[in-house]
Amino acid sequence: MSGFHLYVLVLIGGITLITILLALRRKNFFSSMSGMIVSMYLGMNVGLTAGITFGTVYQGDLFLSTILGMGFGILAGSLCGACFGLLSSLEGIMSGLMGGMMGAMLGEMIAVDQANVFIKIFSLLSSCTIFWIIILSTSKKATIDNLGGLFKPILTSLVIGFVLFIGNSFKEEVKSNSLSPEHQLEDKVTDTKTEIKKVVIETTDLSYSPQEVVVEKNKPITVVLKNSDHLEHDIEIRDVSYNIMSKTKHQHGVKENVLHLHAEPLQTSEITFSIKEVGTYLFYCTIPGHKENGMVGKLVVK
Repeated sequence: MSGFHLYVLVLIGGITLITILLALRRKNFFSSMSGMIVSMYLGMNVGLTAGITFGTVYQGDLFLSTILGMGFGILAGSLCGACFGLLSSLEGIMSGLMGGMMGAMLGEMIAVDQANVFIKIFSLLSSCTIFWIIILSTSKKATIDNLGGLFKPILTSLVIGFVLFIGNSFKEEVKSNSLSPEHQLEDKVTDTKTEIKKVVIETTDLSYSPQEVVVEKNKPITVVLKNSDHLEHDIEIRDVSYNIMSKTKHQHGVKENVLHLHAEPLQTSEITFSIKEVGTYLFYCTIPGHKENGMVGKLVVK
């Protein structure tokens, strides 16, 4: 987990804590409807933020990211709602549950850099809960009679903006195993004397064919993903040390020690690489629901 994603989780945890403290202090100024709205707003946005974050960090494990995203959303929504009553707590729980599920699916399906944009957006919206609590609990008369009532939300918005600015300064640590152009050129020159093994993996009816591929350590291999379905598919291999020589332009997010190849419906894509370590590696489709329906195979490196 990158420093950016860790910061986001700590941030939404802090926002939830501040919101609960403010709600406990100001709950007498809230109507039951206002309390329900605040609980729903916080639960949904925290759930979305956490869901996208965990969906990005744990791509390929939708079940885990969904559970974690829903857990954050439900906890935030229910604790905030408990300050205003049972109905507000139930609204917060359901909103957090929905936000966590939707966020996890979104984080699973889109590229890492795109997911980080959504994380920043929903982090901002989560932070605005503090702003709304101050606004909703300050009467119009108090705002007019006391200039402090006007400056409180302004000061709060400045603090929120500063906190998010700090978070934005974190580098989203998305690393690539791609070699530099010079090293790629050296590998291609060396490979002119080496036969490159070509393996075609076809996808039909939510399954791979073949489901097992055997290669040699440090020997180049070209994997061709032939998508014969009317759904998009991909192949992902995690925790693998490799040298990449050529690839298609489409990337679904690049991570350290992760090989990824994606093909649109009825399209073909390919990647050429070599594996540095002997072992058996699992490859699978990261599109939600596909792995669970059997889109799994093995890459055996000897």
